[in-house]
Amino acid sequence: MTAAPVQEVERMLRGHGDRFLDSLVRHDPGFARWNNSSRVTENAVEIKPGEGLWNTVGDFLGLQTFVDVEQGQLATTGVAVCAGQRRPFALRLRVADDAVSEAELLVSTDTAGHFADVDRLLTPDVLYDARVPPERACDRDALAAVAGGYWSALGESDGSLARIGYRCDRYDNGKKVTNTLTTLLSPDATVHTVASCLNQTRGARPTVRGGHFPVLDPARGVAVSTVMVDFHPVTHSPRPDSGTFYMVAVFKVVDNEIRSIDEIREILPLGTPQAW
Repeated sequence: MTAAPVQEVERMLRGHGDRFLDSLVRHDPGFARWNNSSRVTENAVEIKPGEGLWNTVGDFLGLQTFVDVEQGQLATTGVAVCAGQRRPFALRLRVADDAVSEAELLVSTDTAGHFADVDRLLTPDVLYDARVPPERACDRDALAAVAGGYWSALGESDGSLARIGYRCDRYDNGKKVTNTLTTLLSPDATVHTVASCLNQTRGARPTVRGGHFPVLDPARGVAVSTVMVDFHPVTHSPRPDSGTFYMVAVFKVVDNEIRSIDEIREILPLGTPQAW
């Protein structure tokens, strides 16, 4: 595929993404272009166009969009303003035959605290937009393998199984949760690295479901993943966050290692079924 067609497809995908978000703000699903077999979910529950966020959202802020021309998909993360409240937000959109065929919406109720800071999402990280020098980049398969290794490590609660770069940090709903003293005041009462966060999950016996990669962008070293992870109750644990973590995660990969992770997530009832 030559450069011009790729650019045209990317513009088309971004255009559909913009129209879809505009349709939500306008409370008018007809403003988006749909195909005959389109599906929409919000927080893993199937809805009809015009339901859910179409009734509640008033604006979007701090948006950052990632596009995969080969798969015809895009992912957007940022902030949704619902009834005047800022909430972490993510969208996955699939386009087929110049129309939306799949729309997966995630809007979180966790906006502030030890593991969330929605206001930090108002300024997207330029790291994800930066191109990776060719000699430090990896192809699509390697990109998916490195990012997928994080989910494998989570399933085993073993941080040594993930390829994590020296400068890597993780952010949950905007909040930096690694290499920061603020976690000393959290229920974990420790300073975490990305690897130790994975190790810390052992008692909750995490079960990773899905781990799809709708966006792979080797030029920027970006992989976007949708996933559901079941965290089971831990006896005598001070943490109240057992349940199914429904997540859209953005990985930056450089030198075949994870350089940064941003997760938008909502905690659903344990065992919530996958919608996709």
